[in-house]
Amino acid sequence: MTSEPRKTVVIISDNAELASFALQQHKEQALTDICEFRLRYSSVNRSPGGLISLGGTPINMRDPAQVEEVIDTADLVFSLHCKRIFPERLVEAVTCINFHPGYNPYNRGWYPQVFSILNGAPLGATIHLMNREIDAGPIIARERVKLEQGDTSYTAYRKVIDLEKELIRRFLKPIVQGAYLSSEPEIEGNYNSISDFRELCALDLDQRGTLREHLALLRALTHPPFKNAYYDDDAGNRIFVALDVEVRPGLKAAPKEC
Repeated sequence: MTSEPRKTVVIISDNAELASFALQQHKEQALTDICEFRLRYSSVNRSPGGLISLGGTPINMRDPAQVEEVIDTADLVFSLHCKRIFPERLVEAVTCINFHPGYNPYNRGWYPQVFSILNGAPLGATIHLMNREIDAGPIIARERVKLEQGDTSYTAYRKVIDLEKELIRRFLKPIVQGAYLSSEPEIEGNYNSISDFRELCALDLDQRGTLREHLALLRALTHPPFKNAYYDDDAGNRIFVALDVEVRPGLKAAPKEC
């Protein structure tokens, strides 16, 4: 009796932390006997050093020839925080699975934690099959994280990253083996584009709202080391704004000194 040939799994990722974790799990879960992992990163990635050190090579997702190369060689494709939308040709030709930093179908698209802080929609991590719609395919697994009133985009994102690692640890082997179930999202949900995010970053100094709403906006845009929220002064200077948030559990009394 002959054994089944090893599968080729192509990981397309622009997040070195998660890519490294997936490669680590590939070894720790003894998946090397059943599949080979090949790491690629988007050609638009401006800081690919960490991915290169992991053995990653660039791919232009808008180059049909490079996409066809993946189709010809891959049995399975993972999107692990890829900066480029997968072309329709790829998702229809090969099983593509997305590890998404949001709780689908809520706030699909860019930076789910930003919009969850603003609109109160659930936040978490989702593993789903990819189709021609963005973050709208059948769901393999998803879990939520709890957003606190002191969370910024950065702290919320770190919670999501930790959850994504846990989902990778638990579901990587079943997915490679094809031993998983999926279900359609219960509702269509909503989608946020990169343009929606950029519009948030340009602060309107005359915008009316409660202090709670203004703080939520600044929390949602605070994600060091990135400079997101800004306004332009009368002299033509661009002024970037971020919150310095410190949570002290159980300390309700006001400080004695400012």
